[in-house]
Amino acid sequence: MAINCVDEEYYTSEQFRLRAGTPMPIEGVGNFKYHTFLAEKYEIRNYVAIRELPASTEFRGQGGGLYSASFSRMQDNTGQIFSGKKVYNPTIVDEDAYSY
Repeated sequence: MAINCVDEEYYTSEQFRLRAGTPMPIEGVGNFKYHTFLAEKYEIRNYVAIRELPASTEFRGQGGGLYSASFSRMQDNTGQIFSGKKVYNPTIVDEDAYSY
């Protein structure tokens, strides 16, 4: 079975992770307040089909901009088509700008 692969076709999403300190006790028994300071914002690119996996030089430990990547090989005659995601290095943002 052949899969129609358009290289670099992806959907972008974002993930936020709060940066937090240790919970601090407040009035009353067993009451704590969780202090947060800023948030990490990750750009995630979800690939439906891609022909090449990222090189190790693309990851942040090697000076690149990728935080992580995860791909699975798809069933295809060529055996060289993958589906997965790339997560780029986070940027630090003010969490209040994204609260509801």
